[in-house]
Amino acid sequence: MRILAPLLLLACTPAWAQQTAQYTQNVFNMFAINPAVAGSKDCIDVRLGYRQQWVGFPGAPVTGWATVAGTIKSKRRSFHANRHGIGTFVEADHTGPLGYTSFQLAYAYHIQMKQDFYMSLGFFAGLRQEKLSLGDVFADDNSDPALANNGSVFVYPDVTPGIWFYGKSTWAGLSVQQALGNKVKGIGVETRLTRNYIASLGHRFRLNKNFSAVPSGLFKLSPGSPLAMDINVMMEYRRKLGLGVTYRNQDAVAFMIKLPFLKFFTLGYSYDITTSRLRVGGANTHELILGIYPCAALDPSKAIVRCPIFE
Repeated sequence: MRILAPLLLLACTPAWAQQTAQYTQNVFNMFAINPAVAGSKDCIDVRLGYRQQWVGFPGAPVTGWATVAGTIKSKRRSFHANRHGIGTFVEADHTGPLGYTSFQLAYAYHIQMKQDFYMSLGFFAGLRQEKLSLGDVFADDNSDPALANNGSVFVYPDVTPGIWFYGKSTWAGLSVQQALGNKVKGIGVETRLTRNYIASLGHRFRLNKNFSAVPSGLFKLSPGSPLAMDINVMMEYRRKLGLGVTYRNQDAVAFMIKLPFLKFFTLGYSYDITTSRLRVGGANTHELILGIYPCAALDPSKAIVRCPIFE
């Protein structure tokens, strides 16, 4: 596939800023956004995700990822004591001739602030493999120095710090992706990884015995790009079925469903309806996330406070 217009579009609008992947189901995928979330659950937490963005648009982003997180347990101490979280995050993204593969390790330290409320400090540290395939680029001037290199380069270290506050019904966090702003030597001209500042918050309102409403927001700021906002509302029925809607400013409206099944599995699906001018050249976006968390019943005195994003 040879593309020129999509590449120029991706280079000049939010999507070259999309050096990091875009997600719709942020609440169900928070560890991929903020490393301080690692260790916020009683047991191992696995998420497998796949996203196909702007279906039908040539060179549109396709992303796959996997996260694993857990808590380092102490046999002698209650979970209500301060504790450590660890995890890993692997992601691959392909956008036209550009792509990357990222491998990150996470560590977080959780501090009990008061009864059933914690603060966590954490970070991702790892590396990225940036890729450029010139075979997928058509240009009138092949002598352009930006097209002088072809192949892949490793960028390291890639660091994302984060802070996370959470309780039984509330959470808030801040992370800085690609915090070091590393140079990408060997691809393009003066290419750097752009810092992305991401803030998130949400709260579960219990409406009655059966229903809850979970409004949340995620705000992303990157130099040279306008503020991106995802405003979400998820309605839950007995924590067994979730139906939600998301508004992303100047981009899309999305509909979500979250469905637990069997004993240790939850499936999340979202469908984005593109509202920006990109809708002329392509269709919409699909995102699928499978959550796996084999949590056995615990003595309440030893249980971690339950945050709504994990249920």
